[in-house]
Amino acid sequence: MRSGIVAATATAGVLIGLGLAHGAALRPLNSIAHILIGSRAYYMESGDWRVTPTAIVTHVISVAIWGIILAFVTPRFRGARLYAVALAFAGFTWFFDYRLVPDRLRLGFESGLSTAEVAIVYIVLALALAWGLDRERQGDRG
Repeated sequence: MRSGIVAATATAGVLIGLGLAHGAALRPLNSIAHILIGSRAYYMESGDWRVTPTAIVTHVISVAIWGIILAFVTPRFRGARLYAVALAFAGFTWFFDYRLVPDRLRLGFESGLSTAEVAIVYIVLALALAWGLDRERQGDRG
């Protein structure tokens, strides 16, 4: 679970950074809220009392779930092997999010980002999940 929180924080930071680069810091992150509050979320470029908290909670829950799934499928993996599997897993999450999930349930941050920028978000997701899991598992060894 901690690895999911680490990854949610890292990917939210990347989304905000990419938003800044496009002149609308919170637009990519706020877009995630469209799942619960509709298309209004796509147009919120800065903080909004309803959109931004909804986006953050939705993002954290989504990434935490992916973190739990990765932890479940890699119970004994550590180090380079864990990072390699996490990168493949991020590819799967992209495929799931953008090829299997209906448009209404897609994360939405991709609406204002290039393909390369979306790839960066998923790479950061993989690295942060792997880093978090690796730290947790090192602690488990005592």
